[in-house]
Amino acid sequence: MRTGVAYMGHHNPQHMKTDVRDIQALGCDDILLAAQENDFVYMTGKVDFFPAIAKDQGLRPLAVFWGALNVFGGGRSSQFLLECPQAHQVARDGSVRPAGCYNHPEAVARIKTMIDRIAGQGFAGYFIDEPSPIDCYCSSCAKLFERLFFSALIKADEQRLREFRNYCVIHYIQAIADYIKQTYPAMETMCCLMPGDRQLWNDAAALPNVDNLGTDIYWVNEDVDVAGMKPLVRDMAQICAAHQKKHHQWLQAWGVQPGREERIKAQGEILIQENPSALYVWAYQGQVGTSESCADPVAAWAAACEVLRRAKGK
Repeated sequence: MRTGVAYMGHHNPQHMKTDVRDIQALGCDDILLAAQENDFVYMTGKVDFFPAIAKDQGLRPLAVFWGALNVFGGGRSSQFLLECPQAHQVARDGSVRPAGCYNHPEAVARIKTMIDRIAGQGFAGYFIDEPSPIDCYCSSCAKLFERLFFSALIKADEQRLREFRNYCVIHYIQAIADYIKQTYPAMETMCCLMPGDRQLWNDAAALPNVDNLGTDIYWVNEDVDVAGMKPLVRDMAQICAAHQKKHHQWLQAWGVQPGREERIKAQGEILIQENPSALYVWAYQGQVGTSESCADPVAAWAAACEVLRRAKGK
């Protein structure tokens, strides 16, 4: 089992080296840089220095575009949408939403440009982070719907809308994975689909250019039995095996509420027992210093570190 940690990063390589050594000491194989759009424009050291520093410590550098288009994952502060307001999502009533639309060709083009940058810097893979159905009625969505169904998006019934929204997620994943494999065939293509989007798992795994699929069962703050994770993990494992894909799982070490730290270890124990291809932790040091920090990041990170060590038999 490979292990790894999501890392918010720092633009200063001196601080980055310290953090990367800390992660390497846990026996991790991978480190996933959560790069925001701003890191490609202003705080560029985070992207420029990271791959070489990670490789020097024997870690495989992977990239996550955290909060890209204000729609993927957290950290939503899109530089792109400031420059391209026409790529915003549009509500049914015509009002503009603060998130971007991944059906808009300019939005897809920007993601591809960012992928070009990380490929040039030596990242070993790109992580498509939590693509999920969006309720958008912009011109790009309307054109795509009309091309598929020969009717108007605004007049679609609920069943056809669900069908279309699910199609759009898979269409986006395919567009990005195909671009990477056609342009940078050595890069690993990874995707995480949330448990709530379970209906998309099989279709995503069936995409020929997706290498690695997983999910994030973030139940640390939920009053549910962690044993209930097993059917979800096994479902994803079976789907990935059927399509000959690698299978990863995420462990929560962000936003952990007071007194919930032991559940990190309980969930981690389940994941170790289920033995996916990779176990990743979001995020380094309990994501301290961000709006998604754990209430007690020191305790949360200690629990996550215990899981990472156990996964490696330490």
